[in-house]
Amino acid sequence: MLISLQGVLYIFTYKKDLTEDEIIAHGRNLEGKTLKDIGEEVSVNHWLGKTANKGAIGNAIQVCYFGIPANSIKEADFNFHHLELKVTPIKKNKNNTYSSKERLVLSIINYQMDWQYDFEISPLYNKSNQMLLVFYLHEQNKEAKDYKILKVEKFKIPVEDLPTIIEDYQIIIDKIKAGKAHQISESDTTYLAASTKGAGKGKDWRIQPFSKDRAKQRAFSFKGSYMTSYFNSVYNTEHLEKIPVPKQLSLPDYLNQAFAPYIGLDIKQIEERLNYHPRKELSEDKSYLQRLVSQILGIPNTNLNNIEQFQKANIKFKTIRLREKNNQDMSFPNINFHEILKINFEDSTWYEWLAETKYLFVVFEDTPSGTFLKKQLFWNLPYEQLQELEKLYNHIKEQLQEGAIEVNIIKNNSGKEIWKNNLPKKGFVPNFQIRPKGNKESKFTTLPDGRKFKKMCLFLNKEYLHKTI
Repeated sequence: MLISLQGVLYIFTYKKDLTEDEIIAHGRNLEGKTLKDIGEEVSVNHWLGKTANKGAIGNAIQVCYFGIPANSIKEADFNFHHLELKVTPIKKNKNNTYSSKERLVLSIINYQMDWQYDFEISPLYNKSNQMLLVFYLHEQNKEAKDYKILKVEKFKIPVEDLPTIIEDYQIIIDKIKAGKAHQISESDTTYLAASTKGAGKGKDWRIQPFSKDRAKQRAFSFKGSYMTSYFNSVYNTEHLEKIPVPKQLSLPDYLNQAFAPYIGLDIKQIEERLNYHPRKELSEDKSYLQRLVSQILGIPNTNLNNIEQFQKANIKFKTIRLREKNNQDMSFPNINFHEILKINFEDSTWYEWLAETKYLFVVFEDTPSGTFLKKQLFWNLPYEQLQELEKLYNHIKEQLQEGAIEVNIIKNNSGKEIWKNNLPKKGFVPNFQIRPKGNKESKFTTLPDGRKFKKMCLFLNKEYLHKTI
């Protein structure tokens, strides 16, 4: 293929006698260039067409730049070197940081065969442990040919991530063996996910070997959060704080070990063991429990949601304080009605919050003799509850599509406006509800039809949450 780099034209064709270093060096020459610069204009335009589809971009780079014919064979793209070519989009956030636009799909899960393999001899290991990653910047309102290539990097599973990825793989395999492939969720795992894959609309159900229930087609994937962390580790010089996890332990195993010595102790006993002397007491500092947990994990004064491993795994940290009274529902951000109208459930932020996210709950309990650390646990929404959440989401979508949302404003005896609507009330589905968050005035949004509307939030009911804990 004819390539123009820095004004020099030459032909690069993938072949057996190339070294891996030569392939990687050729790949890194892409950095800083746009897609229109990867080969002859006619060839690039042919493969890109008029689409910004990731598959088209991958084919264009494979054919026009590396000289590998487009095909659908199961061999690695660089077949003589057992090296996979993966092209993946990055987006720039409003705060000028970068994040992965999507998860990195590795291979379709074969329910009939994959359960037979340990990770180290699995087809997935062969696919995921030798990859040449091409990261490009996806920008709205730009043609694909103008997308810029940010980074090209050879990926090999980092030693510190391997125990967690093996554990993730086993969780997925164990569900298949238990006849529960239809109940797999992305939030079951930490770095490696089993993401839905296919055309949708009921066309992607597959037979599983240990159950009569059909399961959605899924693919082994690295989570979007994992890819965000990896990209920033190779592209940026700034790095987040890390929990000191030994290389032989998975992240969940390490957290279990870290908390174990303190379970059942009250906060004063924990302070003594840690030789920790906070400036403010629990009653004076709303962040006291979070600070105490960061001390337990050996990362004092660090916001745990900013820890590299938590961001990599899309783990959200929450301290929960069980009281005799005044326990609260668990709230999520304000509902975006425009998104619900336009986007299917599995691509929504609701799905991200509760199907793709795992929560680390650190539970304290108030008693007459003190506040005790009761337990820590990972929690993700069970499959059955996810179905109920989808029912709620789709009901609101139907109301929006049909223009059936009613808004009534009445005034009470003191002249205060009371906003009423016909959105589903508590009890429409088990364990979830939608309602305004707080009592502050002037918290309004708009419906897709332009009407002014009180901001609403999704809540997980406290009764369900505390029963789970």
